[in-house]
Amino acid sequence: MSAPVIAGLGEALLRLSTPGHERLEHAGTLEVHVGGAELNALTAAVSGGARATWITRLADNPLGRRIAAHARAHDVRAVVDWDEDARAPLYFVEHGVAPRPSEVHYDRRDTAMTALAADGFDWDELVDGAGAVLTSGITCALGSGPAAAVVALLAAARAGGATTAFDVNHRERLWSWDDALPVLHEVAGHVDVLVASGHDLERLLDREGEPVDLARAAIDGLGPRTVLMRDTVERPGGRIAVTATAVTADREHVSRPYEATVVDAFGAGDAALGTFLAGVLLGDDRDDAVESAAWAAAFQHTVPGDAWIGRPSDRERLSDPRRRILR
Repeated sequence: MSAPVIAGLGEALLRLSTPGHERLEHAGTLEVHVGGAELNALTAAVSGGARATWITRLADNPLGRRIAAHARAHDVRAVVDWDEDARAPLYFVEHGVAPRPSEVHYDRRDTAMTALAADGFDWDELVDGAGAVLTSGITCALGSGPAAAVVALLAAARAGGATTAFDVNHRERLWSWDDALPVLHEVAGHVDVLVASGHDLERLLDREGEPVDLARAAIDGLGPRTVLMRDTVERPGGRIAVTATAVTADREHVSRPYEATVVDAFGAGDAALGTFLAGVLLGDDRDDAVESAAWAAAFQHTVPGDAWIGRPSDRERLSDPRRRILR
């Protein structure tokens, strides 16, 4: 049997980071990575044994081609609508250290993805044969056209029998909750796997509560079959412990904690989603898929950049409880 296909729609950006913990205004050099929620998830899914297709619009210039090359380097097939008049999206990262938080500054106005329309691709063709389709609230935040495209993609995927996954991934620097809520409520009606934090669920449901209770309320009120949550707890010495929980109408699957030393915290949630979907499509039971998701999120903290660069041998840690601490 061939590997399952996961398709994703989203924008990827060039990430320019200060080396070490320098502040942006004093940096003499910047390190270049490529990051984007959906593409990050797809690279993790490929590592988990799936095939991946990334659907996007890119600036037809050297920066856009650099982004496309990154997808190819991670064995992700890129379906690109090239736009010679658009700008390539950028974001700048200043890595913090306690008590100073990391900071992100976006430069993504008038990028190719902001011009995406609901009929920008043949969605039926692109999702044909896919086992799962993913996208996120970051894509919706780029404008009314991208938001309409997200709905069109998920509707086509559902009609074609694919599992649909959506990460709320709300970013205050991109849009307010007041702007986001009507869009996210519409999108939720097309979603099978909703990825959300407890805070996301409180805003979506306009109520407070324990995360698992909120997840069940989301299943009842918004329509997903599964809510996937990730919890990261800070430990002394720049370490974290990650757990993942998948909630369904009648069960909750909770991983054990996976500890890691933090090198770069970006892309952890994306790694969890891609790994979870790949595991489910390849026949893992939910408990195993949740363990894999938590481990992947922890592991992603140990490598620089947004994209998954784990090796197959790294997954041996999952089969040996004594090796659940990542260094």
